[in-house]
Amino acid sequence: MSLISLLATCLWFSLVSSFTGANEANVNCLKTIYSQVRDPYGYLSSWVFGENVAGYICKFNGVTCWHDDENRVLSIKLSALDLSRNNFSGPLPSDMTSLIPLVTILDLSSNQFSGEIPASLSNNSFLNTLMLQHNLFTGQLPPELVSLQRLSQFSVADNQLTGPVPNFKDTLKLGRESFANNDGLCGRPMDACVDPEEEMIRFGKMGAAVGAALFAPLVAFLDSFVFNGRKKQGDMRHMF
Repeated sequence: MSLISLLATCLWFSLVSSFTGANEANVNCLKTIYSQVRDPYGYLSSWVFGENVAGYICKFNGVTCWHDDENRVLSIKLSALDLSRNNFSGPLPSDMTSLIPLVTILDLSSNQFSGEIPASLSNNSFLNTLMLQHNLFTGQLPPELVSLQRLSQFSVADNQLTGPVPNFKDTLKLGRESFANNDGLCGRPMDACVDPEEEMIRFGKMGAAVGAALFAPLVAFLDSFVFNGRKKQGDMRHMF
């Protein structure tokens, strides 16, 4: 199960269950999340398990409970989520924005996430860091991402993306390294995109030029051959 799916499962347990076992299930979900998330910024330092007090997980940073005296999670609002260098795979859910609406740092780099990058990420308006490099993402970069006005760090390098690079704001100052090793990406700061019709015309002209270059020597050879043949015939007539 991917960690994004696990977040959804934790919230589902809280919505459909009201018995004591569900409280323990919520605690176990949070424990699993904690064990799988890298936390270089210490946002989860308050996630200390082991207390036998009702509602103790409600004091965890980013966790909101239905009631303060029970361990039933209403929402998980993390301001930073670093899942880099794990073995997570599969597509990102299109509704992941609803699971992490207040996230400012989202690092999914160096995994095996696949499929298209969800356009819904543009709804995470607080994002200032979005790192998606070293994955298996395909398709085009969602043009909606340019609406992330707070974005200051961004990379989709080493994926399998195609199509034009969206016109990000100039202040973001993205270099080629942010898009490197995606053979199908084009447009600033990568090489310019080529119109398919123009490409066909260009290849047609190249083919014509190559054909002419090969045909000209052949014509000259045949012309020389015919000329020499006629000359020999003339010389033989004079001999007789």
